[in-house]
Amino acid sequence: MSPHKVDVLPSPAALPSYGISINGFLPAESPLLHLPNEYYSPWEQIIENLPALIEKQEIRQRVDELPVLSTSHLQSEAEWQRAYSILSLFAQGYIWTGPEPSERLPPAISLPFLQAAEHLEVHPVATYAALNLWNWHPLEEGLDLTQPENMVALHTASGTVDESWFFIISNAMEARAGPMIATMLAAIEAVDTNDVPTIIKSLEYFKRSMDDIGRLLERMDERCNPQLFYHEIRPFLAGSMSMEAAGLPNGVFYDEGEGKGSWRKYRGGSNGQSSLLQFCDAVLSVNHTRCSGFHAEMRQYMPGPHARFLEDVEAIANIRAYVDSHRDNLELLTAFNDAVSALSAFRDKHIALVTRYIIIPSRMAKPANLIKRRDIASASTKMAFEKPQTQELVGTGGTKLIPFLRTSRDETSEAAVLP
Repeated sequence: MSPHKVDVLPSPAALPSYGISINGFLPAESPLLHLPNEYYSPWEQIIENLPALIEKQEIRQRVDELPVLSTSHLQSEAEWQRAYSILSLFAQGYIWTGPEPSERLPPAISLPFLQAAEHLEVHPVATYAALNLWNWHPLEEGLDLTQPENMVALHTASGTVDESWFFIISNAMEARAGPMIATMLAAIEAVDTNDVPTIIKSLEYFKRSMDDIGRLLERMDERCNPQLFYHEIRPFLAGSMSMEAAGLPNGVFYDEGEGKGSWRKYRGGSNGQSSLLQFCDAVLSVNHTRCSGFHAEMRQYMPGPHARFLEDVEAIANIRAYVDSHRDNLELLTAFNDAVSALSAFRDKHIALVTRYIIIPSRMAKPANLIKRRDIASASTKMAFEKPQTQELVGTGGTKLIPFLRTSRDETSEAAVLP
């Protein structure tokens, strides 16, 4: 557990102080469509045309022509979040467009990106926060965000419906699980007052929430083609850690100009960086010891307030211990174990999705219609093809996919309390 001091215990009333809204870890208001200050129009012009610049392999040239813009004109948190989000897409496009990756990010990206990342307390790379949490827009105001057809991604590298849908499915899951956060915090409070009916009701709502987000995950196929995802979208999610075979032996040099800068290695964008599943683990006291610290490491890729929230929840999580000491209450025991089973079942659905979208496409020939387009996939998927065995395929987060996911699933199941 982190040494972070719990100043204000997590409670439904305290959620806004952690950057958590009615939409869960998504912001309450939809992200900005544009940075309001005209000073940032050079960024806005590039992000508006990003897919075309990547398609034509002109992104590096356009970024190299950019002035180094200061972050001093960013005011609201929403402005900082938009700046960070679009700079992360610039970085991914700059690194991964072309037959070989770029080992250097120029100062026009590096300087403001590092500053925005520091302000938001998150790593300067294309995180889940950059691509998902702060990168969406409702098709109309007031629409139900738990339905993915009601949202689109603001920006993507490929410009495809498939990439937008890939991000938005996760966002709909975040929104659907939003109310469950307050519900489970109420259950933690209910333990202290021996309010068993509230604990049971909360656990039953947790199960329904997990079932619902599992059904959302299964909707991925509706608008996201597995082959297109694997060859055109996934490469732009790649990080710079463990990418020696892909052409980044030292990671990426963040050039800050005037001879300054540093080599950095980061994991790529991954749903492992979503705070939602880690919250589910925390409230049920799931122990991920066998995952080699991956879950803890992922918190460095989450917005600072969200990571602190998870630490604070872990510090007060008491539901499993309470159930364990009241095993004679069959209704309570059943509700808890059903909640654990629902979380484990969701992880099974995730394994099935990874199999369809990564494992199977990695074993198939690249479709002819994709061969005619650019060859961006070669660099960031080279490592996977050199080790074609299922057990060795590596995710964008840098983990060996199937063994890691199975371990996470098994550790979840082990949180059940035996009668």
